[in-house]
Amino acid sequence: MHELTASNRADGPEADRALPLSRVIPLPRTMGLFTLLITVLAFTAGSIRNELVLILMGTVFLLALSWCFVAVLGLPWLLRKKVRSSSVRILTKQMSAGTTGSLTFALGPGYIQAKPGKKQFFRFPGILLRYEMNLTTKDGRRIRHIFDPDFLPEGISYFPVPERGAYYSSYDGFTITDVLGFFSLSIPISQDTGPRLLASPKTGETTVLLQIRSRGLLQQNEPHFLRTDPHFLRTDNLIDHRPYMPGDDPRRINWKLYGHAGDLFVREGEPEPPPHSRILILVDTQADDTLYTPAAACKGVDLLCEQALALAIAYITQGLDLGIAYTGGGIHRGTQAELAIALAYPAALPLQGPEELPSPEDEGLLILALPRTFGEESALDRFLWQRNTHQGVDIVFLYEGSSRDEAAETGAGIYGQKSGVTTRCIRIDP
Repeated sequence: MHELTASNRADGPEADRALPLSRVIPLPRTMGLFTLLITVLAFTAGSIRNELVLILMGTVFLLALSWCFVAVLGLPWLLRKKVRSSSVRILTKQMSAGTTGSLTFALGPGYIQAKPGKKQFFRFPGILLRYEMNLTTKDGRRIRHIFDPDFLPEGISYFPVPERGAYYSSYDGFTITDVLGFFSLSIPISQDTGPRLLASPKTGETTVLLQIRSRGLLQQNEPHFLRTDPHFLRTDNLIDHRPYMPGDDPRRINWKLYGHAGDLFVREGEPEPPPHSRILILVDTQADDTLYTPAAACKGVDLLCEQALALAIAYITQGLDLGIAYTGGGIHRGTQAELAIALAYPAALPLQGPEELPSPEDEGLLILALPRTFGEESALDRFLWQRNTHQGVDIVFLYEGSSRDEAAETGAGIYGQKSGVTTRCIRIDP
C-alpha cells in the first residue's frame, strides 16, 4: 500500500533503543460509530417490539465490535518488543526531485534487514498492521508512505519523491486497524531531528543566461534571452572600462587612468572570468503573500533553485570559484553535486520573516528573487542596507506568469535605484 503525502525516520545505528509503547485506546472510526449506532438501535427496537431478529442482529454487530476492539487493543502488547526494536532506513538520503526513493525495514540493532517473504509479526484474524512514515519540509511539503512490513518484495519498499526539499521527520509509527474499519490505534516511533531526505532541484528545462555585471562578465545582454548552452560572448573593444569591484584581478587595473581620474577602473577586453573569480549566488526564498499562495511560493522557490543550479554548473565549467547561499542558511561551496544537494534546503518563507541573507565580502553577487510588492521590509532590503556600498550586486527577479509582470518591473525599478545594484526581470513560462 503506497500513498504520497509525508515521511519520517532517522538514519543511525539506534534501532535497539528502548522506545516507550504509547498506551493509546483504539479510536472508533466513522464505520465503527455508525455500527455502534445500529447496534444500539437494533437492541432498543428489538426490546420494545420484542423482535428476536433485531436482537440477533444487534448481538452480531456487538460481537464484531467487541472482537475488533479487543484485538486492536491487545495486539500492540503482544508485539511491544518487536515494535520497540523496529527501524526504518531510507537507503538513499540524497536524490533528485522527480525520482523514486527506497527504504528498508528491520528488526533489532544495526538495521539488520528482515528476510524477504518471512513474516515478522503475529496477526489476529481480521486485523491489519501497517507502518506509516511521514516527512515534511519547512514550507509544508509532505511525503507519506504506508507499507506492510511483512510484505516487502526483496525487503525494500519504494516511494515517489516528486518535489524538491529538505524533508524532516514528522511522524513514524505503526497503525493497527481492523478490516471492517471500526477501530484504529497508532503507536509512534521516535525519530531523529535532522533532515531525513534531501531532494535536490532538477535542472531547469530552460536556462537563463545571466550577465553578472557586478563582476564584469560580458555575456549576451538580453533580459529575456533564453538558451540551454552556457556560451559566453566577449567584447573585443580593448578600451572598454568599468569601475573596479572587490575581487577583480588587479592585473586588469588601468593604472594610467587611475593617475588621471583618481579612481580604479579595470579593462573589459580580456577574456572573462579570470581564474580566481569568486561568485556567490544568493537565493532569496521570501515570497510576498499578496502575489503568491503558499503552494505558488514553493513552486516559485523551485524555479529559483533550478536556475541557480543551472547557472552554477555553467559558471563552474567556466572556471569560477562559485558558492551558493539562501535565506536563513550559510554559504555552500564544493562540487556540482554538493551544490545541488545544498539547493535542497531553501524553503519558501514569508516576506516579513526574521531570516537573513548571508553577507559575504569580496565576491561578485548574484541574487535570485521573486517579485514582490512593497509594504514590508524583507531580508533583501536588510541585506542591501548593511552591505558594503562598493560591492556590486546583481538582482534578478525570476517568475512565471504574466500576472506578476507589473510587480517584477516595479521591484526592479525600486531596487535598481540603490547604489551599486543592477536589477533585471525575467519571466520564464513553462
